[in-house]
Amino acid sequence: MVSHDNFIFESSCLLHILGDSVGFGTEEKEERILSYLPLSHVAGFMLDVISPIVCSANSEGWVAVFFARPYDLKEKAIKDRLNVAKPTIFLGVPLVWEKIADQIREIGRQVTGVARSVADWSKAVCLDHARNSQLGGSGEAAVGHTVAKLVLGKVKARLGLDQCKFAFTGAAPMRVDTMEYFGSLNMFINEVYGMSECTGACTFSTDQAHVWGSCGWEIPGVEVKAFLVDPHDLNKKVECMKAPDVDHGDEKYQGELCFRGRNIMMGYMACPDLGPAHLQEIRKKTAETIDDEGWLHSGDKGMITAQGMIKITGRYKELIIGEGGENIAPVPIEDAVKKHCEGIAEVIMVGDKRKYNIALITLKAVGANGEVPGTDELDKPALKVNPQVTTISAAMKDQAWIDAVTNAIKAANNDGKVCPNNAFKIQKFTILPTNFSEAAGELTPTKKLKRKMVEVKFAAVIDKMYAASGTYVPYSA
Repeated sequence: MVSHDNFIFESSCLLHILGDSVGFGTEEKEERILSYLPLSHVAGFMLDVISPIVCSANSEGWVAVFFARPYDLKEKAIKDRLNVAKPTIFLGVPLVWEKIADQIREIGRQVTGVARSVADWSKAVCLDHARNSQLGGSGEAAVGHTVAKLVLGKVKARLGLDQCKFAFTGAAPMRVDTMEYFGSLNMFINEVYGMSECTGACTFSTDQAHVWGSCGWEIPGVEVKAFLVDPHDLNKKVECMKAPDVDHGDEKYQGELCFRGRNIMMGYMACPDLGPAHLQEIRKKTAETIDDEGWLHSGDKGMITAQGMIKITGRYKELIIGEGGENIAPVPIEDAVKKHCEGIAEVIMVGDKRKYNIALITLKAVGANGEVPGTDELDKPALKVNPQVTTISAAMKDQAWIDAVTNAIKAANNDGKVCPNNAFKIQKFTILPTNFSEAAGELTPTKKLKRKMVEVKFAAVIDKMYAASGTYVPYSA
């Protein structure tokens, strides 16, 4: 149950942050939002319904909301809608930003000669500035940065984001290499973090204060801490040490991220008609989520740096417990694999309470947009691996594809930041014939992976992989 006060506090706080950061709503002119996320989800409801009302009522500006068509994501028509709306603020879940990045890369490959050289120079200049613009950086820009911005401004215009003051992402962590890519285009994608139980965001990043790999800092009026929580009593907890920076992932810095503030829900809603047993069950669920001191326990594992930047390292219920008792967060390892092979769509590690880890791999396919699994036809970014192979079914048997995925896994395994020892490494993989999707029950409406659902669905495949020999195990249902 989220109260009116929760909504007013949350929206007022976020609009204050955006006003200070980019001037959103501070002048007598129109701001624009493109609504395409489900309005039943807290992000869509807060950004597309509540915030425009609060901004228009309490600030100098007013907000126009443009509604995308239900099929725009599926038909890759979201760019067309962006070009109509010209939003001044845009929230994209990571999958949307990655699809946009793939489209830009494909356009870039068609540029040759002098134009290609100018574009490459411009991206290098802007990436250097973007790296320097992170918290603690110098903010310096190389000679020619103004010219580079003008060159790359054409890219933003083609996307319909040339008037976007603030671009951000949420619902799931976004890969650092994706942040870097947009930084090279002179676009800062700021990461925020929260959940429905805290009315949306608890942390925020801005152009002025952000670190790639972090979901930002606690918003004003909200406390965020990492606690070591007693597994049998959430009221017994000890605050974790602050990490020197986001790259120091030692266990001593990590704990459960917990929030406290005016945006915390009243509790979970029960239906009295279902009887006293149901009411007691819901009361118990609320008591297991919000402790006696008002801390909302997120279930997310993370850490907070000395600068106050928050980083999520995984979800406790998704951690892989290695044979030696190691707590292995799969997402950083999965992201490292995807970073080294552009044709990979998703990686899901499996290995909880097993001798070693394996991975299920999906490839980028035409029509795969998170809502539906798409076709067997490989999408353009995947065609780079072997231009002679145009389908997933052919790639599953192709040595060039097998070698490309193997090398990506080896690169991730050799990255000491994500794989500090052998227990963290992926030992085997298979390529699945289709992508994960919401329609198949494998993704949430905000395109987060339902790991347990996937593991149950592919249980027979997983068992065969553990029984087989070799690094690559051909898919067999």
